[in-house]
Amino acid sequence: MVDFLVVSQEPGFWLRSLSTSGSIEQRLSRIAREGGPPDDIKLANPLSKILQIFSKFDPADGRAYWTHALKCVPVTGDRDINKEWRKAATRCEEHFLDELKLFGKAELNVLAFGKYALELCLHALDGQDIDQELSISEFMQSSRLPITYKHRFKDGTSKTINLFVFTNPSSEVVKVMRSGGKMTVEEIQDLEIKRIQEMLLKKRSGK
Repeated sequence: MVDFLVVSQEPGFWLRSLSTSGSIEQRLSRIAREGGPPDDIKLANPLSKILQIFSKFDPADGRAYWTHALKCVPVTGDRDINKEWRKAATRCEEHFLDELKLFGKAELNVLAFGKYALELCLHALDGQDIDQELSISEFMQSSRLPITYKHRFKDGTSKTINLFVFTNPSSEVVKVMRSGGKMTVEEIQDLEIKRIQEMLLKKRSGK
């Protein structure tokens, strides 16, 4: 029943140090449903942007499914992903492709947050380099979003994937003002959010 699959960087090193009752998954689910403390929302990137797009939602019973480009939590900190990405990503991609195949019907909307999530999607869907030192802001400004792919899986089945691209809310993005007809990254993201919210309204009204 999933219509939107959200892909972010990794589960987050900060989750290891949470000293609360219940599992990390339960904590995140509660934040998604109820809004949660602002500091926790900020730490659980890109949850702040996800809530802006979908409002409060139940991850266990909703149209949006949240996964990660890197499936494991870095050993000592988030910066470890820079060392592990190339060798880990191709194995993580096998699980990602299983998720793409499992969720949704003939069409699925994928929201990639940040450089690593976008590189994973471009490698899986378009055969691009898994570690290409990608400038996400330049990519967004040079692409017509969403990008639509017709992906064929190993068993011969296929699915239409609409790829939306967002920056990681925790990162600092250089603001490129309009020049040569280009919009800023913030303007592009606002258009994407509007498009997704229009899609949500149509689904809720049954149209």
